[in-house]
Amino acid sequence: MTVTEAVSQEIELVLLLSLPQPRPDEVEAMLGLLNTPLDWNLVLGMLTVHRVIGVAWHNIVRYAIEQRQTLRPAYFFRSLQVTAGGQRVMGAEQMSRTAQVQRNLDQAGVRSAILKGGAVAAMAYPDPSMRMFYDNDLLVDRDRLPDATAALQGDGYVQGSWNYATGSVRTAPRRQVLHMAVHSHQTYTYMKPTPDASLLECHRLDVHFSIDLMTGNRSDSAVSALLDARTKLNGLSVISATDMLIFTCLHFAREASYRNEVLALKDLVLYKLVDVLVLIGNHDFDDLPARAERLGFSREVYFGLHYTDAVFPGRVPAGLLDRLRPDNIGYLHEVRDGKAVIHQWRGPVVARMFDIHRLRQFDGDLSIPVIGG
Repeated sequence: MTVTEAVSQEIELVLLLSLPQPRPDEVEAMLGLLNTPLDWNLVLGMLTVHRVIGVAWHNIVRYAIEQRQTLRPAYFFRSLQVTAGGQRVMGAEQMSRTAQVQRNLDQAGVRSAILKGGAVAAMAYPDPSMRMFYDNDLLVDRDRLPDATAALQGDGYVQGSWNYATGSVRTAPRRQVLHMAVHSHQTYTYMKPTPDASLLECHRLDVHFSIDLMTGNRSDSAVSALLDARTKLNGLSVISATDMLIFTCLHFAREASYRNEVLALKDLVLYKLVDVLVLIGNHDFDDLPARAERLGFSREVYFGLHYTDAVFPGRVPAGLLDRLRPDNIGYLHEVRDGKAVIHQWRGPVVARMFDIHRLRQFDGDLSIPVIGG
């Protein structure tokens, strides 16, 4: 990987450790940096914030673990190992429960497919411990949402938030539940305590009925198309690999450009681009431009691939980028509040991604509204 922007050695190492399939020259560069006096607290912090510890540990095991006695940061390897191990256990506990939910939905005549998270982990990552996820995203047809709701409630799921003090679900106010269903693309989160699990405190489900994320726009035909093309994977029903890449880019693009997501620092998190990398590396996406155009998300797909190429140069096929490139790319660095552009980012993408203080560039109110408040 050639880092085209001037970055610190700590950032360079984090990017190398985040590569799912590093080349020999990248492994050599990684080992060189692991033998360099760096700010290891900063490296560990960036791996944590960007949720790529699992990928980093996978690379350490493959390429560096035999040299652990002499490597500079040997003391934090154990932290990577423990986190990756926890991700493997928790991921399995998540997926077994999601599979049961899908079986219940099937029995109720509701077709569903998993988006993101565990589906990407199973579809593209060499080891499921490499992909951290806290909740589970399910796509259903909007006209079957009442049946999906009945099935989930019948199985003990409650819409609300987790109360860590009591170890129970705090039921969401009805106004918030209704507000999210009307103004968003998904329901308020469903939760069910999991006292039988070793790590998972509760099973979280976000039920999507539109893929026009961050809006109240309905995309019934696109949802139907994704569900028509769904496939089976390890006992789960998931959207196809091409649709998963489209949705992954769409998810990244919307969170990177919508005000509330940016203010929550959900805009530039490295694991989302690593998802793009592993999907591109494991599947043939010659049909991607045509499929993205049919679904109406060509601009968002280009957004996700553009940012991936900026952070990991040379990993996205140039021909694919050329086929998707729109005439006007000014939107790539805009932040919007509704339809209004409220900020235009300046400077290199990588520097911005690792700048934890980037919100200092914003003017005005930086508060995030409460759903339905």
